[in-house]
Amino acid sequence: MPDEDPGDIFLRHRGAVLEALLSDPSFGAPAESETGTANSAEPDFPEEFEVPPQPGADGPKASERILALLNAGAGEGSAPEEFGPDFAGFDPARLRGDPDAAAGEGPRPRPVVPGSADRMRSVLAMVRKPKVALAIGAVLAVIVVLVLVSGGGSPPSNSVVIATAAPTSAAANPPTTTAPAASTALQVKSAQAHCPAGSTAGMDAFAGQGKAWLCVRAFKIDGQVLTIDLGHTYRIDSIGIVPGFDDLGSDGVDQWTKYRTASRVSYQFDDANASRYVQQTLDQRTLVVTKLSPPVSASRIVLTVLQSKGDPAINTVAVSSIAITGQ
Repeated sequence: MPDEDPGDIFLRHRGAVLEALLSDPSFGAPAESETGTANSAEPDFPEEFEVPPQPGADGPKASERILALLNAGAGEGSAPEEFGPDFAGFDPARLRGDPDAAAGEGPRPRPVVPGSADRMRSVLAMVRKPKVALAIGAVLAVIVVLVLVSGGGSPPSNSVVIATAAPTSAAANPPTTTAPAASTALQVKSAQAHCPAGSTAGMDAFAGQGKAWLCVRAFKIDGQVLTIDLGHTYRIDSIGIVPGFDDLGSDGVDQWTKYRTASRVSYQFDDANASRYVQQTLDQRTLVVTKLSPPVSASRIVLTVLQSKGDPAINTVAVSSIAITGQ
């Protein structure tokens, strides 16, 4: 501050000003009995500073004037009237060191800085808005995609890759189905049986009407065997048998009751699995067929009569027809 500034006087001699104010009798001057002499001497002030006349006992107290002097800056550029014209130009703001007030400007308002809690509440309020939430979700999705893309050009070894083929038109490319070849009756190369005397050849079971394979039971025990040779390996899908002598003799006598019927038979094939099927004929006077599923690839079949039925006095088993189908 320059020396010619009037406010510099108060800054340099503010102790004397306060002493003058405190010496007011109403504030409590020192008693004559205590000091021995009246404190009537005036303080030695510099020539450039003149102390204003002191108010009487009926004026404001010194403490009130000090407070008024210090708070005078709250007014709009006017000093209190009780200090007289000499203090009219005095600005108490200079004592407080306010540079803005000393320059003739009003005190600058301090900016209000919101606290961290207020900022957090504002951010949460913004995030709760649907548009802001959608925007944040989109940004996060883009970040995830970028991270996955930048992680490497090839997928990890344990990733699952789903490949989709383009649909094809069923009308343009109709499915081609191959119908299975129809089964036919297989021709037998040979059929042999080892039966006691009075029996017929095994090929008579394939001779047709009027003939039958007749096998006498040895010791009246079932178990007659007929070995059938096809000559080639075929896919056999069925085998049938007429379990008796289904014919009329030349004398007109029914041959069915003259011989025993094969009630239960077995078929043993020479395929890789040595397949074996057992058939209950129920002594029916018809062709009893055994279906093979899946078909059996074989070239030889061994037929065994496991059980036969008939009059106990009759000891010969008859099989009038055997039919084998396949391809």
